[in-house]
Amino acid sequence: MRDDLDFAKPLACDVAIAGAGLGGLVAGAILARRGRRVVVVDRAGRVGGRGGATPHRGWWLDGGLRDGADPGDLQVGWRYGRLAEREAGVEVPLRPVEPVIRVHRIPDARGGGEGRVVEGRWGAKGFARMACDAFGCPEAKLPVFAAVLAKLTGAGPEERRAALPLALGAWLEGEVADADVRRALLTMLAVIFAERPERASVGRLMGFFARRDDLPELVIGCADHPQVGGMQGLAQPFADAIAARGGRLLLGLAPREVLFEGGRAAGLVAVDEGHLALEVRARAVVLAAPVWQALRLLPPERIDPGLAALARALEDEQAEAIGWQAGLRRLPRLRATGESESHAGWNRVLVGPDARYHGGFHLPSLGSRRQAPEGRHLLHAFIGSWLARDERIPWARSRARLETLLAYLRSFYLDLDACLEWSAVQWVERPALLAWQWSGVPRHGVRAPGCEGVYLAGTTFESEAGPIDIAAHAGLEAARAVQEDAP
Repeated sequence: MRDDLDFAKPLACDVAIAGAGLGGLVAGAILARRGRRVVVVDRAGRVGGRGGATPHRGWWLDGGLRDGADPGDLQVGWRYGRLAEREAGVEVPLRPVEPVIRVHRIPDARGGGEGRVVEGRWGAKGFARMACDAFGCPEAKLPVFAAVLAKLTGAGPEERRAALPLALGAWLEGEVADADVRRALLTMLAVIFAERPERASVGRLMGFFARRDDLPELVIGCADHPQVGGMQGLAQPFADAIAARGGRLLLGLAPREVLFEGGRAAGLVAVDEGHLALEVRARAVVLAAPVWQALRLLPPERIDPGLAALARALEDEQAEAIGWQAGLRRLPRLRATGESESHAGWNRVLVGPDARYHGGFHLPSLGSRRQAPEGRHLLHAFIGSWLARDERIPWARSRARLETLLAYLRSFYLDLDACLEWSAVQWVERPALLAWQWSGVPRHGVRAPGCEGVYLAGTTFESEAGPIDIAAHAGLEAARAVQEDAP
């Protein structure tokens, strides 16, 4: 795709997009359909960003293995994505799956011993049914648990916005007198996916549960593309649409700076692995990256102070991860029953008497047929660690956390080691997942204040969309804004 590039002269287009993750690809596909000449640049060698997948020995590995900043969870809640498909004129092949979850409560914090396993479903009704066995709510106190859950799920838009800055731990102290119920609700959020549930925004949790009758019905599914595996199947249709409509995908080119002329964006500069610089000239520039990364591409004097402060706050809400990817010759058997594994959803793991979040595992090959070679399977274990901007976790400590999870896997399955064809530890640099999804820090819109012609389509975009779907929403709104502002 790059053999014909002439670095000696600018490349002209209508819209330059920095980032070939889902947000950038959605924006590009929509704009290309509307007749805009689109150029997408990304430092990675493949589209998809961290929301894509990487081929390895015939398997496709999700989980953020490349540069980028999209989430990499195979199972997707797809609602804004459906709107993006319609506006882009593409079809994303999704294989619907049941929204099921298993919660494992391990009393031994070292991963040994027999855990209690509870099966349930996502959503308020499913969590209410799991309150006793999974979250530890005493049966006699279920009415109180249900009443608080109903308050969270029934909040309207104004109430959700007002509750954004409220931390769940402090809110529960004021709303719920019973300590057992408070603890159960915090455990519920740990299961949903927050390592520090007491710090999570009440408004964000309300948004997670909110009914959205103004949007298409939520589809729970796995990307199931005929040519590529895993989450790559979510990104590929939008990338293919860009190319089919005359757009260009320039991979292996790292965006370095947004260009300005006469007070508005005039394109961007990107460099290849040999540091050769290419000017991409355009009247609109879309930055599909978290806001703190996007601002590094802007001249300091043009950065709005309020947006800079917001970026610093969100940069304190990040996570890195350690994981384990294992190619399996066959499905492992459950020690409890001797039957082959058939659970296609996530398994969330809680350890110790205080039920601390300890990651989870799933078999994505049960949801996406291209995830593994025919007859084989993939097991993915994953632990996210929420970090402030300057925090670092040493390799040894991360690896020790992973070993706890692997010890439990070997006790949960009867024959895991006999199924292994290969395995590898995965260490994912921040941002490994959307830790800011639960932060009460207000996020940004698609237009960069004071930077005419610059649009922000990263996953720090203000939205009530869930993980993954938020990137589709950001790309959709950025494309709409570009069209609205076109001279």
